[in-house]
Parts: sequence; C-alpha cells; structure tokens
Amino acid sequence: MVKPLADGTIHRLAGLGGVLSGHSIVPRSDISARDEPKRHAWTLRSGVYTPRQVVEGFAPLLDTVVHRLGKDAPNSSSARQSLLDNVSSNLATDTRESTLPFPDNVPDISRKEIKAQADRIGKALVKWARETSKGPFEPDLNFRSPCENHLLTPANVELMFGRRSQPHLMQLFNEYMHQMVLLRDALLPFRNFDEVLLPVDGKAARGLRHLESPREQFLTTLVTKSVTQKSVLAYAKALLAPSLPRTTTGGYGFQYEHGTILPAVLSGGETHLHLLEYIPAKLDASQERILFDYEFADYYVAPRPEIPAGSTVEAKDLLTFPSEPAAPIFQNASLGLVTSSNNSKGVSQLELRLEFNNGKCARVDVGQIARGHRYSYQASIEQETEPTQPAIIHSALNILLHSDQGLLTAKHGGIHIVPTREPIVALALLGKLYPENVVLLPESESLGQTEKAGKGFEPKFIIWGGVKRGGLKGYF
Repeated sequence: MVKPLADGTIHRLAGLGGVLSGHSIVPRSDISARDEPKRHAWTLRSGVYTPRQVVEGFAPLLDTVVHRLGKDAPNSSSARQSLLDNVSSNLATDTRESTLPFPDNVPDISRKEIKAQADRIGKALVKWARETSKGPFEPDLNFRSPCENHLLTPANVELMFGRRSQPHLMQLFNEYMHQMVLLRDALLPFRNFDEVLLPVDGKAARGLRHLESPREQFLTTLVTKSVTQKSVLAYAKALLAPSLPRTTTGGYGFQYEHGTILPAVLSGGETHLHLLEYIPAKLDASQERILFDYEFADYYVAPRPEIPAGSTVEAKDLLTFPSEPAAPIFQNASLGLVTSSNNSKGVSQLELRLEFNNGKCARVDVGQIARGHRYSYQASIEQETEPTQPAIIHSALNILLHSDQGLLTAKHGGIHIVPTREPIVALALLGKLYPENVVLLPESESLGQTEKAGKGFEPKFIIWGGVKRGGLKGYF
C-alpha cells in the first residue's frame, strides 16, 4: 500500500473505487505572465506551463498582426475573430484547411480515438485563444517563419494579402498557426490534456518547434500504419521527459518532475484504447523520473501456466449471471513500484495491489492490465444464440492470487467464465489472463452474445460483469 508523506497527502485516481496512486503534489506552473517580445524575436520563455498558458504565450504573435492590420471596417467581423476562425479550421479534422484531416467514417478505432481527441483539443485551444485578454506585445515584431503549408480560409486570403496587410504579417500569422498546431498535436496522447504540466526550454527552439521531429514520427505512424501504445508513449515522453531511459518496449507510463503519466483506463469510466492520463502525484518522491516498463516485454513468450481449477456448469444453467464462487469483498486498491534487482536505473515495474476482506492481497502488473484491455474483445450487442455447451466457472480471486509467473491459459481449451461485479477486479483479471481470446460481457447481458466474439477457437475466457457498455472498449 502506498504510504502517505508526512503531511498525510495521498492521491486517488478517479473512479474504480479510488485507486491510491502515490503522493499528491500541487500542480504548479511557474509562468505568471507573458513576456513582452523583442522586435526580432519571439519564443516562450523557459518554465513550466499549463496548456492554456502556452496558448496565452502565443498571443503576442496574433496581437501584433491584429494591431498592424488596423481598424476593422464598420459592420464587419473583426480581424481577430476572422483569424481565429482560420485557426479553428486548421485544427478541425474535416475542413479544407485541416492540418490533420480524417475521412468521415474512420473504421479503425485507434484512429477514431485520435480524431475525436484532435477535435476536442482543437476546440479548447481556440476557445482559450478567444478568451485571452490583451497583454503586452511588440508592434514592430518581425521575423521569418518557414512556410508550413497551413491554408488560409478565403476570407483571410484577402485580409492577409490585401491593402490592410504588410508582407511580414503573414510570417507572424504563419508562426501563430503553426504553434497552435504543434500544441494540439503534442496534447493528443492525454485524456485530460488541459491538466498536463508542460516543461518548455525557451532556449532550445522557438516556442514548441523542438517537437517537430517527434510530431512527424507520430503522424507518420498514424497515417501509414495504425496508432500503437508505443508510439503514443514515445510522443508523450518527447514532450514531458525526453531523457527517460530506453527499453525494448518503450514502456507504458512514467513519472517526471511534475507528475505521473499512466494509461487512462486505470481511472475507469468510459475507456480509451491508447490515451494516457496525467496524474498530479508521484509514486516515488525520491526520484524525478521513472519509466514504467512491462513485466513481460513480449507477452507471447511469457510462461503460460494452467488456470486454477473451476466448476463445470451445464448450458441450461448459464442463462443469467452466475453467482461468484466464494467471492470475498474487495476493500482497497493501490499502485506500487516493484522492488527488483533486475530493474535498470530509472526503470521500474508498477503493480496494482488489491486487498480483500479475507486478508488476501493480489498483485498484477499494470502494463499487462493495459495490454490485456487493448487486446480484449467486447461481446456482441445482439443475442447470437443460447449457450449450447457447458462452461467452467472460475473464482476471480483464485486467478488473481495464482502465484506462478506468467499469463494464465487453459491447455485443453474450453469456455471459461470468470464472474465479478467489481470493475477494478475485471481490469485486474485482464492482466492475469493470456491476452489472446478474452471477451468482456456486462453482467446484465447474455452469454449467447459472446458466441461470435473473440477468436473462433478455444480456450475462450469470458469476464462476465464489472464492465458496462460505453467508451471504445467498455465502461469500468
């Protein structure tokens, strides 16, 4: 169990009964006001920012352009409003001016997740920009901004190249558009993107331009292959903690100076496939940076011990949710680092610890939980058929307490059902079962809905209960 600091502060994840996740920290940005830019330079000054403060830091670019364009004609849209409408189109995913376009119907759920995330972040950034109060800016600001091929709306073509404009204003607005695009894309990995604390080295590059290379790598993977957990985590590390140790897997989360990044599925609610969550806490306050890596770098070659014995139940007795065999009461959940001599410096395994009222404590690798969830299947929405073959009912606690190293399977096939009403227990089970043919079935639904779910062979493992419909892969 995570021990509190001297002041007694511990952090609990939202949902799932409030998993204890380390020592709380007070998220603080050290940016209090934007600097007045110099005539031939603009950048973010070094410090720690909230995403909203980064948007405010971009504002001198836009303010200079608006100032130099002069007064707006009566009964017309303001130049500021028109230019921010342009940025809104740049950040949307379905416009001619989009910098990250997606087709109307995205079949791949990993891309569908990123599309929804991009739309959500883009709207927030533009909203913050519209709300930004006027601050200091340099009227004579003038520098060269490389063309990034960000398109103007027809209305803004006339505005930026017409009589009101001057040649260098397009350079400044191009930089503003590009910085907003860089910020939108940098925040794509994070479910709670508005809470992430962003360290910025103002001497490394102009604004967020130091992220251009990792952004290019991430978007190339997004467009040419599919989104992977490794690519999402690599992008998050490039933004928040680029000096973390390297491992063959790349890890699945990390602790950095200003908090902790973990798979968003651990917070429960509507689940995400690849998104991460910023947590204002540290699991080890004595270290600044820790990479959380998987217990099994490659699950395929992990040991596969036999699942603990269960009770065979005939098909006619499987029409409703089965009673949980000898189910103890779940009491508490926490995250803890695994002490191991095999861990490299700055690399650690992280486990979910579940405590029950019978004194038992189950420990499950957090990386494997996230991996098991990504590889799991959801039961069909439609009733396929009534169950026709017997199944084996297993105790969730027996599975979680299984002491042999590896991921559990059933060498002789069969249909294996693990009933549970606890969402956190259902998630933990995903970290113990070999993640090849595991199906999630809500408690209120029928076993017949799993007939065609998963892969067409045995063994098939069905976690019945602990999950509802919702999100990309269930609601915990």
